[in-house]
Amino acid sequence: MSTSKELDAIALKVQQAYYEDGLADLFMGVIFLGLASVFTLLAHNVTFLVFMIILLNPLIYSHLIEVAKRRWVYPRVGYVKPKPIEEMSTRGVLLILVLVASIVLLPPVVLFIISGYAGLFFWLIWVAPVGFGLAIAIGPFFLARRYHLARYYLFALLIPVIGVIVPWLNLTVPNAYAAFFTTFAIQTAIIGLLALFSGTVLFLQFLHRYPVEPTDPAEGENPHALA
Repeated sequence: MSTSKELDAIALKVQQAYYEDGLADLFMGVIFLGLASVFTLLAHNVTFLVFMIILLNPLIYSHLIEVAKRRWVYPRVGYVKPKPIEEMSTRGVLLILVLVASIVLLPPVVLFIISGYAGLFFWLIWVAPVGFGLAIAIGPFFLARRYHLARYYLFALLIPVIGVIVPWLNLTVPNAYAAFFTTFAIQTAIIGLLALFSGTVLFLQFLHRYPVEPTDPAEGENPHALA
């Protein structure tokens, strides 16, 4: 029994090592800032760039994070990859989609039926940012819980909290539609900047903690060195 626990602890440390270099935080920061730019454009009725940002942001930066790991991480500590997440059944995916759709679509419809546009605007300005924050917080919360990474709990907590605070600031916006997307932009921008700061600090600490050892010519080429 103790051996099994020790192996689990070792496996957890190996998985945590993937996030030790801070590149995942930098990646998350860029993704959130990309979302902030999308919401800012939508708040100002500029939609022609939105789909380009949504499509290119994950594709470009998921490739860049792997390039960065090959350049700075693998030569120092070797190759580490997170444990694959078990695939969900089709039924499970459909249930989640139905649940999310119900949470997102049902309240504004009910409020519109009960009190017209006043209820819809109330949902857009006060309720939607919190719901959006809770939905986005699922990702950081999952990472924090799965890999015991406390900083991601902070990210998961801040996103909905910011959604509660921002509507009270009485921002000068032309309409509820603009307020809706402006709040989302502020939420994602703050989290993006915090993630970039966290990632930068962790990355610099990682480079300092694990300097590249000089290759001994007698032992041949460093197997982790890049070509």
